[in-house]
Amino acid sequence: TQTEGIQLLSKGLPGYPERLNHCPDAPFLLYYKGNASLDATKIIAVVGTRKPTVLGRQFCEQFIEDLVAYQPLVVSGLAYGIDIATHERCLASGLPTVGVVAHGLGHIYPPKHTSTAQRMVAQGGLLSEFKSQTPPHAKQFPMRNRIIAALADAVVVVETGQRGGSMITAHFANEYHRDVFAVPGGLKDPMAKGCNHLIKTHRASLLESAEDLAYVLRWQPSQKPAQTSLFENLSPSEQTVVQQLMKGEQHLEGLVEQTAINSNVLAPVLMELEFRGVILALPGKRFALVR
Repeated sequence: TQTEGIQLLSKGLPGYPERLNHCPDAPFLLYYKGNASLDATKIIAVVGTRKPTVLGRQFCEQFIEDLVAYQPLVVSGLAYGIDIATHERCLASGLPTVGVVAHGLGHIYPPKHTSTAQRMVAQGGLLSEFKSQTPPHAKQFPMRNRIIAALADAVVVVETGQRGGSMITAHFANEYHRDVFAVPGGLKDPMAKGCNHLIKTHRASLLESAEDLAYVLRWQPSQKPAQTSLFENLSPSEQTVVQQLMKGEQHLEGLVEQTAINSNVLAPVLMELEFRGVILALPGKRFALVR
């Protein structure tokens, strides 16, 4: 059923996103379904209007393509427009992507995005503060926007009017001392008014490319090509582990579950990968790729 596989995350306990622990109004409980690490080294949120222009959608898709070099986790809200364009391009590009939703995980809203959401569970995840069968309600959307802002290192606003969910997300991001970026647009374009206003009032940095974001956040390109060549020297089990860790830092139990490798077999595989400098063993039986 839709409710199977949902993890309950409690504030202050292992598994709860570390970035949210530092936000005073973060929810005490979160419901998560997926396999991406919510504590990934690089996390950005991409938000925007539900009715983007052709240029706005094209920018969003190219921006996601260009982010592949940096291998971040990409967060959005599974809504129409920029949100779903972001999630779908991440899925097509191999980037992990998490949708923060304004309802319980027992169903998907809008229903049209159900198939995308199901693929996201396998290549990212779905996150909510609402119990499984909670239906969507207008007041819950601004609530979920604060989670989108808090979960990320930076929020990118692609297109928006001067009011709406994206502006609320940008406001929360400013409150949480996250970086905010906005894509500028034409002076008479109603879908550029919000972004232009954020830039004009110094509440967002002007963004023209993924390189602009990487420069401000001091990101270096991922060593993914080197990892790909390294695959030639890895056993099938080692390749499986590395592919899983490309999605983000993982706990030992999660690796056993996601790779379907018996724990007795997995232990020496992890030891060998660590010895060869491919992965790092972290406190609390967690593992991550060497970036």
